[in-house]
Amino acid sequence: MSTKGRAREGANPLADVPVEFADHFRSHVEPLTEVVVTRIHESVPEYLRPGNEVYAASTRTAVREALTVFLDRVGRTDPPAHRLRERFRMLGEAEVHEGRNLDSLQSAMRTALVIMWRELLKVQEQHPDLLPQHHVGVVAEAAFLFLEEMASAASEGYNEARAQASGELQRRRGRLVDLLLSEPDPSPRVIAELASSARWRVPDKVAVIVLQGYGEETAPPALPSDVLHDFHRAAPCLVLPDPEGPGRLRALERLLRGRNAAAGPPVDITETAVSLAHARETLELVQVSVVPADGIALWSEHLTPLLLLRDRKLMREMITSRLAPLRKLSDGQRERLSETLLLWLQHGYNAKRVAQVQHLHPQTVRYRLRLLTNLFGDRLDDPDLRFELEMALRVERLARSADPGSEPAKLAPHT
Repeated sequence: MSTKGRAREGANPLADVPVEFADHFRSHVEPLTEVVVTRIHESVPEYLRPGNEVYAASTRTAVREALTVFLDRVGRTDPPAHRLRERFRMLGEAEVHEGRNLDSLQSAMRTALVIMWRELLKVQEQHPDLLPQHHVGVVAEAAFLFLEEMASAASEGYNEARAQASGELQRRRGRLVDLLLSEPDPSPRVIAELASSARWRVPDKVAVIVLQGYGEETAPPALPSDVLHDFHRAAPCLVLPDPEGPGRLRALERLLRGRNAAAGPPVDITETAVSLAHARETLELVQVSVVPADGIALWSEHLTPLLLLRDRKLMREMITSRLAPLRKLSDGQRERLSETLLLWLQHGYNAKRVAQVQHLHPQTVRYRLRLLTNLFGDRLDDPDLRFELEMALRVERLARSADPGSEPAKLAPHT
């Protein structure tokens, strides 16, 4: 059976290599270690820490142990156990803590392999009796398998550490969201401390976006790394830093894939809860169709309905009292006269303009206005009452957009 076949079955590919070669090569381990460490520092600057003897010693120990363990496998069917794999797992973990990916470590390992292989060939050329030519390929294959084994261990350690770090980072960011949305307003110092531990840059302004329709079965969207989120709240929300930056909200709209969402106003970091409250108000109007569900509804663009519907009981009372004369009419007549009255108030009391908007003959509009004058009398001449009439009619229209079958009487408070 070939050496490659034995390697696939888990046998040691170096078992048939003369052990005398390994014994001779051991005298090269210490000077070779220094050469490898020097070359690693040259090719991977991240590992060069001038004055940090602990860091340099760790690199030197890893190289020396790798060379020793490889040589210990020569000529043995069952090589002695060694914790080298655990050491390379720890090296992989360390890359996560250093904020690097595995590229630097893998580059260092390849550098070590190339230098070791060159030295092996040099010894073989000088002492062919210790390592016959037909064993050279076997040693080469074993060296690459050894590198793959250590790289696999480093990758395991790296992935485990990264998963653990990611989970801890997300927990810290979750606590940061809770802090930002808490009342009373948190202090800037506490925010800065928790943000630092959560690796989140504290921005000048933030806006809160609340979402509708994220249940347990719905996978959250992949968000930019600087967007804080909490999908486990009754009203899932995002904390968006620098919301007025170019394309920030538009990019989020694409990620949210058309789900109903509303954004509060940009606020200072200590007032994040204020933005949350306004976002919730806006989403409530989206949910009842007062505000159109078209992308992310912005609180700042819907101030009129938010103001008019803030105190529902008060506005119902205003509808009941200010629009009382219209209750004498039939449903159809009341709807027609309400629409004409609102347009007349909105267009500067210009009957001709109202006729154009309603696509009616001016005489029809004037007839309706005479009926309205008979119903409301001189109240239509009072600027304050005209203002209140317009508010009441606007609220009534907003209510009808949310519930097309609603009537003014239904908006009045129950007695």
